[in-house]
Amino acid sequence: MDLATRALLDRTAPARRGNGERQLAHNIFMQVTWSLLAAALLGQLFLLIWLDVMS
Repeated sequence: MDLATRALLDRTAPARRGNGERQLAHNIFMQVTWSLLAAALLGQLFLLIWLDVMS
């Protein structure tokens, strides 16, 4: 990896907490996004099972 690429990766590294955990994990937007994704997954699973039972 050349020097320019390493410098770019260093400049754009995500913010981290004192213990090394990324701060993005506690962002409310990310928590809402993952919650909506989980709800969509459960809804799709329910519809798949319902379609299988009803046919």
